[in-house]
Amino acid sequence: MKENSDTLKLPPFPSMDWSDYDCWKGEIDLDIGRDADLNVTPYNPDETRLPSDSQAAALKFNLEHGERITEAVLMATRKYYDEVRPRYIEFLGGAVNDLMPVLSGDANLHKLIDLVHVHVHPWTTSGIVYVGLQFRCRCDQEHGLGLMMHRDRVVDIGGADVSFAWACPVHIDLT
Repeated sequence: MKENSDTLKLPPFPSMDWSDYDCWKGEIDLDIGRDADLNVTPYNPDETRLPSDSQAAALKFNLEHGERITEAVLMATRKYYDEVRPRYIEFLGGAVNDLMPVLSGDANLHKLIDLVHVHVHPWTTSGIVYVGLQFRCRCDQEHGLGLMMHRDRVVDIGGADVSFAWACPVHIDLT
């Protein structure tokens, strides 16, 4: 790929286009969801638009270990769901059983969330960048659901903004 190209063709990344927001945009299928928007933000796009080796390693990990990531996402989301559901009961009123039902298993939880965006960030720890997973969530249609992942470990969970506007810890190596 040419450094100045507006199209990225560099495995393991799918074909992507450069956006006006200084990142690569495309689509990706992961084990946790299909046809999700993908964006990859270079550390310093003024220096190079190319994704880093750490970004390639993180995406490759997501593609090769989808089952482990799905398991981690569902486990963390189930815990989060069970913690926030009592607060939503009054807010959702009569719709609570449709929008945020009592769950009998993770399979039911998977039906309540839909992966819509994957954010491959430039923040690196141990040679792998953080990946934000943004979900449409039936129970919170305004704020959605977001998880920040490092490999198959959930490091944060909350509204969709956790996946893209996460406060990078100071100890992370940004080079």
